[in-house]
Amino acid sequence: MADGSPTTEAGQPKDGEPRHVRRVLKIWAVLSVICVAVVILLGTIVNETTGSSDAAFAKLTNVLFTAMAVPVALFVWVFVGYSVVVFRERRGDRNVDEFEDGPPLQASPRQQIAWLVVTGALAIFLVGWGMVGFYKQTTDPPAKPLVVQVTGQQWLWTYDYPSLGVQSNVLELPLGRPVQFRVTSDDVLHGFVIDALAVAMDANPGWWTTAPTVTPNRLGNFTTRCVELCGLYHTYMWSPVKVVTGSQFNAWVNANRRFPSS
Repeated sequence: MADGSPTTEAGQPKDGEPRHVRRVLKIWAVLSVICVAVVILLGTIVNETTGSSDAAFAKLTNVLFTAMAVPVALFVWVFVGYSVVVFRERRGDRNVDEFEDGPPLQASPRQQIAWLVVTGALAIFLVGWGMVGFYKQTTDPPAKPLVVQVTGQQWLWTYDYPSLGVQSNVLELPLGRPVQFRVTSDDVLHGFVIDALAVAMDANPGWWTTAPTVTPNRLGNFTTRCVELCGLYHTYMWSPVKVVTGSQFNAWVNANRRFPSS
């Protein structure tokens, strides 16, 4: 039969022989429900608190794609594990000279169509989800975002606000205002990342890299770090990121302005 169970000449399962495919599918379904629930729970706990809508979308994408990958992986491993345990030749069962191939499996159009439908639906969903994320990143940027020029060097970050006349080693951002980062390096290759805002950019020597705008939507303290191995103290190349209210940001600018704003 198509379900892998030994059959009689009439095509029915032999007496006492279980329907193996149905049994495996039940095991797979139970394990999938349990593992997907665990993945979703851990994904919401382990991931860092998000500070922008882009970061929230990225976090949701990571959890969703991982949860969707779990049943696919389990589908393979459960079938392999079940086959190894149930259908293996046990030592002493038969003489080596008596080994022979098992009966051939019969094709099942219903199973083939189901496989194509499920895998096709998964592929279409993933492509559609990616297009939504791409659209979110390529919509028209705000007319006047706050530009922050980020310079990496061994082993710290420097933040320049050219429109405000401020330079700092602490990244201060106003809540609800679009921000555009322009990143470069003074020495070697660095990687500028703020996980909470879904910002990830290469800092290349002698070259400015510009990212799409991001809008902080949560007050709080976050962290920026370097993700490119850049030397002996690479691990210590991080700095605080503070998202504050508009009035607090204006007070910080006035207290730290070092040169006339442009």
